[in-house]
Amino acid sequence: AADNLSGPSLAPPKGIYLHGGPGCGKTHLMNVFYDSLSSSSSSSSSSPHQQKVHFHKFMLDVHRQMHLAQTVHGIRGSDAVLHHVLTHILQKGRILCFDEFQVTDVADALLLRRLFTGLVERGAVVVATSNRSPRELYKGGLQRELFVPFVDWLEETLVVVGMWD
Repeated sequence: AADNLSGPSLAPPKGIYLHGGPGCGKTHLMNVFYDSLSSSSSSSSSSPHQQKVHFHKFMLDVHRQMHLAQTVHGIRGSDAVLHHVLTHILQKGRILCFDEFQVTDVADALLLRRLFTGLVERGAVVVATSNRSPRELYKGGLQRELFVPFVDWLEETLVVVGMWD
């Protein structure tokens, strides 16, 4: 009977990965989405439930938080450090809007699958724009074969929309 009172459980919404050439409107669409969340949740221009950031800046902060976890907080072990980073990110908002998603650094490439899997497992929704399709990310990069599982995960977990036409 208790199950009937609580209503149906809803699966978290899938995120979206918008890709296309420069100037095709990807960032505009993401901004409209982001702004609609702000206006529907409160009258202020930002909300504790969402964050919008350039992807390169986001990854710089991830590496900074990893460093702080180890040096300032004394956290040891990759799982514990990642947990600290995930907590830090999600305190800023669970709807994550990334502009200019691209991967050029081997350290980022090797970290992304664990990072994004952890975010989504903890209820984050990812919205990203990129000039590259998922299969074109980190093309020609060092140890790319270790990055390909993240591409597979990305295509399975997010709705991928190409704006090339």
